[in-house]
Amino acid sequence: MTDSTAKLTKQEQNWMLMTILQIPWHHANRIEDESDREFLLGKAEEALHHMQLQQQMSKQEAVRGHEAEEDKECCGAKDS
Repeated sequence: MTDSTAKLTKQEQNWMLMTILQIPWHHANRIEDESDREFLLGKAEEALHHMQLQQQMSKQEAVRGHEAEEDKECCGAKDS
């Protein structure tokens, strides 16, 4: 758990566990062991970071593809 998740309310932590790790709300709400909750929140953060990196890479690929198409249209470049 990082400083950012340590500051979350239990309800916000449950939401994170539910939306990222797909743990049903009623199960997330029953996690009372602090070390278990910290572990799961850490894994949720890792998964979130991984998803954000994938989204960023997808956006960069889309931009590169769009720029390549614009170059073809603008400059008359031919497929190789």
